[in-house]
Amino acid sequence: MHIDRPIAIALTLFIILLLIFFLVMPEYNTFKKLQIELGQKKAEFNAKFDYYAAITRTYFDLQSRQDDVKKIDDALPQNSNLGTTIYFLQQTAKGDGLIIKDLFLSKTSTNVSGSKADNNAKDIVFSIDLFGDYASLENFMISLEKSSRIFEITNISFDSESGPPYNFSLQIKTHSY
Repeated sequence: MHIDRPIAIALTLFIILLLIFFLVMPEYNTFKKLQIELGQKKAEFNAKFDYYAAITRTYFDLQSRQDDVKKIDDALPQNSNLGTTIYFLQQTAKGDGLIIKDLFLSKTSTNVSGSKADNNAKDIVFSIDLFGDYASLENFMISLEKSSRIFEITNISFDSESGPPYNFSLQIKTHSY
């Protein structure tokens, strides 16, 4: 049996093409699909790595600014510990030359505003009746302004008929979370 050379070459090429089409191409397609999946996994890994690296940088940045974070925590405390706030107001008034005649909690309310961050904030309003002179009241207000806690004086009234030591009524609002 004798096969012509051109027919043998054509038959060999046809068999090679069939082998490539049925054996090599499926493996090549699988290889390409795995390469794409590997690229996606690498991208996910790099994104997570960058995310955790940013968290780590932020953590160490906050650790280096621990004093600033403590000041913020003092300004807006997590809990509304009224005892320490009342004690602070009493000591500040006493140190500035005022006598507290009456101090009471007017109201505690949740701060309602548009953003979710403010929904947990509580406004705490104190009413304080003080006895003293104008300079002492000014020093008391300056002390409140300079304190690490945020205080807002929303109302001041006084009795001018009583004489040089005057009766003052202040309404002071502070905040907590």
